[in-house]
Amino acid sequence: MTTSRAPYDVASPERGELSLDDGVVLVSDIYCPVGEGTFPVLLMRQPYGRAIASTLVLAHPSWYASHGYIVVIQDVRGCGDSGGVFEAFVSEIADGARTLEWVSGLPGSNGKLGLYGFSYQAVTQYLAIAGKGNGRPDAIAPSMGSWMPRDDWAYEGDAFRLGLNAGWAAQMARLTAARREDARTYAALGGAGDDVALRDLLVSQPNISHLAKWVADEKDYWDAVSPGAQLADDPLDIPVLHTGGWADFLLQGTWAADAAFRARHPDSTHLVIGPWAHAPWNRAGGASDMGANAELSIDRAQLAFFDFYLKGLGEKPLPVRLFDMGRRLWCDFGDRPISSEAEFFLSSSGLGAAMVSDGSLSMESGAQARDTFVHDPTRPTPLVGGHLGTPAGFVDRSGHDNRADVAVYTSAPFNVARFFGGEASAEIEVETQSEGFDLCATLSLVAPSGEARVLSTGYARLEGGGQVSARVSLRPVCVTVLEGFALRLSLQGAGAPVFEIHPGNEPFASVPEMARRPITISICHGGTTRSRLIMPEAPDNVA
Repeated sequence: MTTSRAPYDVASPERGELSLDDGVVLVSDIYCPVGEGTFPVLLMRQPYGRAIASTLVLAHPSWYASHGYIVVIQDVRGCGDSGGVFEAFVSEIADGARTLEWVSGLPGSNGKLGLYGFSYQAVTQYLAIAGKGNGRPDAIAPSMGSWMPRDDWAYEGDAFRLGLNAGWAAQMARLTAARREDARTYAALGGAGDDVALRDLLVSQPNISHLAKWVADEKDYWDAVSPGAQLADDPLDIPVLHTGGWADFLLQGTWAADAAFRARHPDSTHLVIGPWAHAPWNRAGGASDMGANAELSIDRAQLAFFDFYLKGLGEKPLPVRLFDMGRRLWCDFGDRPISSEAEFFLSSSGLGAAMVSDGSLSMESGAQARDTFVHDPTRPTPLVGGHLGTPAGFVDRSGHDNRADVAVYTSAPFNVARFFGGEASAEIEVETQSEGFDLCATLSLVAPSGEARVLSTGYARLEGGGQVSARVSLRPVCVTVLEGFALRLSLQGAGAPVFEIHPGNEPFASVPEMARRPITISICHGGTTRSRLIMPEAPDNVA
């Protein structure tokens, strides 16, 4: 089959304006290939100023236009040059639906429409479809988006993602202040202090920030802005290419959205997940270089996807392409790996926190014991690696595991390679007299050298007051544990500064720093207390 012609010359972007029924005007840049004939349209709706156009991770719009597409980059309501007031997600259903109708009738369009974009720009694709207007895209390519923003963006295990949420809300509020030429607010946001102070400042000013609604955490609000809720009854009969990263903080959104589309139309649902954090991509696994084999151009993958579904060119994209973090190479699958539960039971002599070598992961439950450590709010355990830690990604946390406020359990080196693909979790029996506590779990791949590189993390805010059965959902993984390598589960009582430090009260509430108290946490295992790591093993996928 033929492939898309390139390159076309591309004209300087023209300004496009869409007048909405309420008088708000949405402004776009329109990049057009120079040549005769008509072309499919690619649309991106984004809140950061349309000149940016997801170029943090994707090619410039002119690159897509040079391959025979009319590319439209639109400022969403209240952003860039568009009128109105920005409030995260709230207007994207109605405004998005109206925009789909508008771009489908642009001069030079052949009537075919694709949507693309990264992060917030991925969410706008889902919500535009939820608007159920007269326009509907012929293909979409959401990269690292949210499906249920409450649970895959704002909160994790019912704990508010303080650092992430305060930082992004401040970014958006500063853009709003700049639009209003409000230098005082702009400066105040830049000098607010720590994340708690920044959150409190933003919550107190709902005229410039959505954060008050995120902190209020009301179900009706979340349902109204969640693609997963708004599209629950949609046929999802649109070809889709989802892109995610194993260390992306929105991975669970990508995973859930792919599952929803795949359940209804598996033949036109495509998934790529790389070693990446939210950014950068290329060969990066967060702060780690994954090597030359990790390189994959998502721009080329998206172009091939759109060429196939919008132009009828080229080969049908692969159903699933995942980066194996153990073998450090790309693997192709006919579907998402089908896995079964492989159990690894926690055991120790009682010094699993005091000594990094005492705790183990075994195929059978051992004698009853416990490992006790103290969450000290004056020196909270930091979060390292994974989707929210510092540094992020596939980084070595072996030094961090030597802290005595981290309980560590390591398997014996594997005798044969085993492949794990899918969602992992940890079921932990905890004893604490505190009314409430946090539990952070980290899954690492341990090399013969002793390096413990982070594969997945999970966080849970829990009620205490005695014996607690805690389930911590870890994030999806794709890893071959090679011969000589091992798995490790690390447990700690805080994840600073990503999550607000738990003061020991329940229900959780912010308190002054001087009111925080230490929390003693015992990890119970063996005997009748079957604390365990649950891994998604897919033996048929071992290469």
